[in-house]
Amino acid sequence: MKQMVIVLTGVMVFSGLALAAAYAGLSERIEENRIAALNASLAAIFDVDPGAENGTTFDKIDGSDPLMYRGQDVDGTILGYAVRLQAQGYGGAISMLVGIDADAQRIIGISFVEQVETPGLGGRITEEVFRSQFRGLDADRAIELVRNVPPDPDRNEVQAITGATITSIAIVGRINERLDAALRLIEGQ
Repeated sequence: MKQMVIVLTGVMVFSGLALAAAYAGLSERIEENRIAALNASLAAIFDVDPGAENGTTFDKIDGSDPLMYRGQDVDGTILGYAVRLQAQGYGGAISMLVGIDADAQRIIGISFVEQVETPGLGGRITEEVFRSQFRGLDADRAIELVRNVPPDPDRNEVQAITGATITSIAIVGRINERLDAALRLIEGQ
């Protein structure tokens, strides 16, 4: 019994050290991948090519709550704003960006930076058919979630993903909770 405890303890210590060494060795690459995912999501919101040298910049607005980015073209013209939000979906944390036009009137898009929802169910949030429902919605009004009926954009509605109601509710709820604060920050810019 004593020998088994010693062997298992040795295996656990070795495994822990190996895992810590792997994380330390890869932490820089993990951070680079997170930054690349954020930049790709910002480019998707503003409909620009993330690899092109087109002069579009995404500046983080210091001290903003919620965290926000300002998109500007090469001439300094503001393209709009992207609000970074976190929601708790069915499978875990969902990190997303909600784009707002430069006039703070309309939502220009939604993009997902990180999500661990079930593929084929909650993971369908990344599909264009779901994301496109948010384009053109009034940023000043609450978004309504509907099920089993076509959404009416004039009523600021989006349709929930069938089989992923929890994920849909989490996303729309978080946007509704934090968008007012983002609009107030934009107006103060």
